[in-house]
Formats: sequence, C-alpha cells, structure tokens
Amino acid sequence: MSKLADHSRKTLETYGWTSVPHDQSILLNNVSPWNPATYDVAEIRIPDTDLAKKVTEYAKENLPEQVYNHSMRVYLYGAVIAQKHLPSFLPSLETYYLTSLLHDIGTTPENLHATLLSFEFYGGYLALNILQEYGAPKEQAESVVEAIIRHQDLGDVGTITTVGQLIQLATLFGSLR
Repeated sequence: MSKLADHSRKTLETYGWTSVPHDQSILLNNVSPWNPATYDVAEIRIPDTDLAKKVTEYAKENLPEQVYNHSMRVYLYGAVIAQKHLPSFLPSLETYYLTSLLHDIGTTPENLHATLLSFEFYGGYLALNILQEYGAPKEQAESVVEAIIRHQDLGDVGTITTVGQLIQLATLFGSLR
C-alpha cells in the first residue's frame, strides 16, 4: 500500500500531493491559449495564514532582494497558471506560495558555502526546518521540500506533484521574460 493511501484525498489536494504528468506537454495538451493582457494581477491573492505571514517575513529577512522578488514573481506566475488553466491545482495555492518563497533559499551566499550539496537539496532541508519550526503540518512541509528538491528536475517521464509541476512551470515561464 502506498504511503499516500493513509491520507485523505482532501489532505493530498490541499498540500499539493496530487500526482500529475511530469511531461508538461501532456499536462497542458488541452489548455486553451490565454492572453495575459486580459488578466489583472490584483486578482491574485497572497495567502494570509499565520504560517504564510511567518514564511513571508523569513524570506524578506533572509533572501537578497533580487531573490525575494524573483520568488514573488514565481508565485504570481504560478497562481495565474492555476487560476486560468489548472483549476485542480487551486486547493494547494498556500503550499505553492510557501514553495515559491523558499525554492531558492539554498542560493544565498551563506547557504551556497555551507554545504557541498546542490542548492535544491540543501534548500529543501532548510525549508523543512523552517516550516517545522513555524508549525506547518508534516504533509505540507514535506510537499514544499519535495517541490524545492525537484524544481529544476525537468522531464517527460512519470509523474510529479501538483506543487512540483506548478513551481517548474512558473520558474520556466519566469525565465522567459
């Protein structure tokens, strides 16, 4: 029996553990074209939970301004992608927000020099500690870590979580601007 079978469907959806194709062309095959000029960024809501506020403050204090701004753009891109094209991803937007804020935590000068691990793996471990300290549910913290570790693991075989796929899509889109 799968480890995930022990959790309710709602828990899996909320924390972004729903499995989706890793191949983005399959995932986006039936998505209609969208004109970004028709979307108002004011429609995007930033999660307002205590956990989201604590992680936002942590990111503002510990990320260089350029990295923090990139992280917020990644959230905004992903939130728009979910709202316009992948509504089944919407239940996990808070978890995705936390992932966006922390996905490059391993790239700070201090963290890059603290380990021989890749920034994704070290960043995942850091994020797990931060989220546990701030009281995130285990399933949510682990979803963020999984997505951070895999956020540059592009591929077309197998599956990935909704949060993992959304962070990949948004970081790719963000690099095209």
